[in-house]
Amino acid sequence: MKKHTILLLFLLPVLAEAQSPWPRSKAGFYTQVAWHFIPEYSEVFVPEGEYHVMDRALSEGTLEWYGEYGIGSRTTITGVLPIRFLKNGEFLDNFAQPYTQQGSLSGFGNISVGVRHQFNKGPMPITGSLRTDFAASAYNDATGLRTGYNALTFLPMLSTGRGYDKFYWYVYGGYGIRTSDYSDFLDLGAEGGLKIGQVWIMLFSQWKQPMRNGNIELPFNNRLTSLYVNDQGWVSIGLKSVVEINRFWGAVVSFAGAATGQWVPASPGIGGGVYFKWD
Repeated sequence: MKKHTILLLFLLPVLAEAQSPWPRSKAGFYTQVAWHFIPEYSEVFVPEGEYHVMDRALSEGTLEWYGEYGIGSRTTITGVLPIRFLKNGEFLDNFAQPYTQQGSLSGFGNISVGVRHQFNKGPMPITGSLRTDFAASAYNDATGLRTGYNALTFLPMLSTGRGYDKFYWYVYGGYGIRTSDYSDFLDLGAEGGLKIGQVWIMLFSQWKQPMRNGNIELPFNNRLTSLYVNDQGWVSIGLKSVVEINRFWGAVVSFAGAATGQWVPASPGIGGGVYFKWD
């Protein structure tokens, strides 16, 4: 049942996971609250380019806080606090009988803290960052639902770019190390934006490639739902928009397309958020 389509995935990568090469000003801060929702889906991408079907329809929601604070003119600390809401729905007759049970699970996802430091000033800064994701232990074996990786993740990254009055671009690359015998991963991407009036329009792309060097044994029901399993990855392209209501407040929405992937939902979603900043 191979499908030659690019599926839209409405994410909300405001965070861009601290990939930008530009730090906050000293004592400047940015804070955002967002809701991301993926309606019911029953298929995920697999490495061979086909689709893996599930025994039940699964839906996901995430309430997420993201923040940045400038502790110096070149150094910014970041934080992410996600709360996940998962639901396993009706049996879909993809198998002779259901393996997972119907039910729901909520709990913290992988809470993250990070630091971003700009090594040089000038038109094209080079910035290094280090993000740490803490383990999320909420898992229900009967439903196969899991709210995050039960492992620590360390992601060092370099980025560079250039900003103009109403246009910017940047690229980044990093290598993620995940404990508990999960595979490491390569994280590469780029973003560019154009300001039209009070609205920023941004194009972005991300490539997350697992290194396949982990051998963690996960429960069968967890592998059936594909929630935070080993060797997840994707290539995405997308569009996001930031609406500046005034100097301090704004809203963000994002649309992304997964051209290919493995062990991630093959289904559209929707997200939105509001932010407050002080520079």
